[in-house]
Amino acid sequence: RSGFIIRPVAGYLSPRDFLAGLAFRVFHCTQYVRHSSDPLYTPEPDTCHELLGHVPLLAEPSFAQFSQEIGLASLGASDDAVQKLATCYFFTVEFGLCKQEGRLRAYGAGLLSSISELQHALSGKAHILQFDPVVTCNQECKITTFQDVYFVSESFEDAKNKMREFAKTIWRPFTVRYDPYTQSVDVLKDTNSINSMVKDIRHELDIVEDALNRLHKHLKD
Repeated sequence: RSGFIIRPVAGYLSPRDFLAGLAFRVFHCTQYVRHSSDPLYTPEPDTCHELLGHVPLLAEPSFAQFSQEIGLASLGASDDAVQKLATCYFFTVEFGLCKQEGRLRAYGAGLLSSISELQHALSGKAHILQFDPVVTCNQECKITTFQDVYFVSESFEDAKNKMREFAKTIWRPFTVRYDPYTQSVDVLKDTNSINSMVKDIRHELDIVEDALNRLHKHLKD
C-alpha cells in the first residue's frame, strides 16, 4: 500500500489543483467511459485510463512517491513553474518511456491504457528523446491527438532523480514536507519548523539503529 486515495472529479482540473492533490497523496479520477466506437483510444482521460493506467502504478510505493514529489514541488510555486512541472508530469507519468534490460518499455498511463497510442509511440513514427526536465518542460502537450514526441529515461529511478534535481531549481521562499501521520504538509520556513523536522529524523534514525542492532544480534546467535 502506498497511502494514495482516489477522489472522483467531473473532468479536467487546473494543473495547480491537480498537482496539489498529488502533494496530499490524492489522485483525482474521472468517472466516465470512452465511447464504444473507439475503444482503443480516448482523447480525454476516462475510467479505463485511470484504473488501468494510473491506479496500479500508484499502488507501487516508489512510483507513488515520485508522483507526490512532483505535487509537493508545485506548492507555493509560480504559475510558470507549475506549468513546467505539469508538463514534466505529462511526459513521464502519462506518456513516459524507460529502458529495462536494454529494451524500451512504457510506464505512462496514457500509453498503458491506449493500444493505439502505444503502437504509435513504438512504431518509429514519433520522435523519442532522452528525458531531461529542462527540455521536456517546454514541450507542447497534445491533448486530443497522439504525441509527436516521447521521452525515455534510462530507468524509472533515473527519471525520479532528474525530477528531484529539477524541483530544486524552482524558486519559492520555503520548502515543504509531507507528514504521513497527520496527512498534512508542513511548511519549513524558520528554525523552529526545521528543528522539529530534525527531531523527527533523529527518532526515525533511532528506530533504524535499533533494528540494525537486533538484526546483528540475531545473526550472531
